[in-house]
Amino acid sequence: MNTYIALVKREVLDGKNGYIRVPLILSALTLAMVFLSSVGVGELNLVSDIDHHEVKNIGDALNLAQQEEAADLPAGITAGYWVISLLMWAAFPFVIFFSLLSALYEERRDRSILFWKSMPVDDWQEVAAKLFTIVLVTPVIFFAVAIAAQLVTALLLSIVVLFQGGPVLELWPLGLMISGWFSMFGHYILWALWALPILAWVLFVSAYASRLPIMWALITPLAVIIAEGMFLDTHVFASWLGRQLGGWQEWAFHDLGRGLDIDGPRDALNMVFGAAQWEALKFSLTSMRFWTGLVVAGGFVYGAIELRKRGT
Repeated sequence: MNTYIALVKREVLDGKNGYIRVPLILSALTLAMVFLSSVGVGELNLVSDIDHHEVKNIGDALNLAQQEEAADLPAGITAGYWVISLLMWAAFPFVIFFSLLSALYEERRDRSILFWKSMPVDDWQEVAAKLFTIVLVTPVIFFAVAIAAQLVTALLLSIVVLFQGGPVLELWPLGLMISGWFSMFGHYILWALWALPILAWVLFVSAYASRLPIMWALITPLAVIIAEGMFLDTHVFASWLGRQLGGWQEWAFHDLGRGLDIDGPRDALNMVFGAAQWEALKFSLTSMRFWTGLVVAGGFVYGAIELRKRGT
């Protein structure tokens, strides 16, 4: 266990630019823009006249929202905190993709694999540590930064609103915020399990390609899609890729909206944090496609381990 923890720590330190610095820098930029907008700097002023009510600042906007939509205000603020982190999450897929792509390729390119193979660590442990770090530890770091950014945003806005005369406590819907943190991370775990065969494929390419792994990772599936369309006039492989990368949610949530009365942000947020999570889990565990994808992922991971054993 200590060996595995050490391997994960090494992976985090080796990839700290993508795993740590990217979310921190993007979150800091977002926080700066939010703070400047909240005090009305330049063209970043977020408030104006709303429904013929004079709104001069964030405090006035919160007072107006509290009077007219008090029940939906906590949900709206919670959703707003997640919107603020969109810039950071936009970079997340690129961090995952390029980290997997370089995980086993770089150690062969710079010949550091010779040093690591001299260590008393099995190849399967090295590959498992790399996959675990990229697929699970990286999102944990991103979520931790997102949570910290939400709390700092709430604190900054509270200071601003305190001077502007608005309802400060409304900026702290802690129950919804905490529910959102757990729900979003739980949904990511499901997404990662569905996408695992594609993620494992990129790792396999990283272990196989002698040059330009990005070309192998992208052009190979593209060639399969084109060949299938030309010779078979079908799109089975493309549909499979789309389903594993997120299309499965269309079937998971197909019947979710039926019979639900969604009236405002609060009902929508309760559905996302509650019923949607259960429906996604139930659909995944009963889907043969889900389990087949995990078997395919296992095959690619096994292939990556075997390739690393040979040092190719």
